[in-house]
Amino acid sequence: MILTETAPAAVTPVSLSELSAHLRLAHGFPDDGAEDALLELYLRNGAAAVEARTGRALIRRGFLLRLAAWDRHGHAALPVGPVEAIATLRFVRGTEAVDVAAGSWALEPGTGRQRVTGAQGGALSPIPEGYVAELAFDAGFGADPADVPGELRQAVLLLAADFYERRHDDGGAGIPMTVRALLEPWQPVRI
Repeated sequence: MILTETAPAAVTPVSLSELSAHLRLAHGFPDDGAEDALLELYLRNGAAAVEARTGRALIRRGFLLRLAAWDRHGHAALPVGPVEAIATLRFVRGTEAVDVAAGSWALEPGTGRQRVTGAQGGALSPIPEGYVAELAFDAGFGADPADVPGELRQAVLLLAADFYERRHDDGGAGIPMTVRALLEPWQPVRI
């Protein structure tokens, strides 16, 4: 399985001004923007860490999933969500691509570990020998930071602030307890 981000997020779940205010960087001094690139990096890394722990894209963007085989039930588990629709499902070998008819597969609803199944929940069409399956889709809560659930936005803010405060640490402190508490309800359940 290879998951590729085809279109990066245009914005971060938390704005630069929100992080700057949280850190109280502009209090008493004019904001010259000297820290903006560093804060942007911490926001993007905080969002990536939250996404990795929850299996959910925060800001909607494009992905391409390549699979050599379906799971044992003939389904494709999507490694990131929430997904509203699959744009395309096709079998690819080199430059040759065969589109799979949209009516022959279905996307399970949800915000967590969604699956693509055959029509009516059955098995997907077998992947022809020598081919891989490609699924193109957009994943994320929405295009706007306001679409992201509040506790996930708060986790990004606190994690970015922690990265900023510990930027000179050479030891790893791990994920702060408050961030773990915010993420706990969103973490995938393994059965």
